[in-house]
Amino acid sequence: MNKLLTLQYYFNTRPDPNFQFTKLTVILIILFFALSIGIKIYRKKYAKDPIVKKMIKRYPGRLLIFGTALLFLLVVREAGLPFLSMRIWWIALLVFVIYWMIRSMVNFRKEYKRRLGQAQKHSDKAKWLPKKKK
Repeated sequence: MNKLLTLQYYFNTRPDPNFQFTKLTVILIILFFALSIGIKIYRKKYAKDPIVKKMIKRYPGRLLIFGTALLFLLVVREAGLPFLSMRIWWIALLVFVIYWMIRSMVNFRKEYKRRLGQAQKHSDKAKWLPKKKK
């Protein structure tokens, strides 16, 4: 436990080669890729609300980036490359993913309400515009 509190543990250029979390990491990578594909399919086929469609448009790309970064870190760790296999990169990716998830969840409601208000204002003005010809 004491070694977790030292900077040497996180900045060691050659961490312990016996990485015990390979299976868990592969499951997380598959989860990121599956969520990306699932959100993309949901957006194209099942999402009816145009506001939600626009808001979740960037989520699959971000999840693919996170999955690819995690895959890169796993391959680097298994290969034992110095400097790139430091534990600090894992911590940085974890912090960034958690920050992005929390920020996305908090901002989704606010952004949805704001866009819904704008859409209602636009629809009020649209009744005075000429109808489209068929």
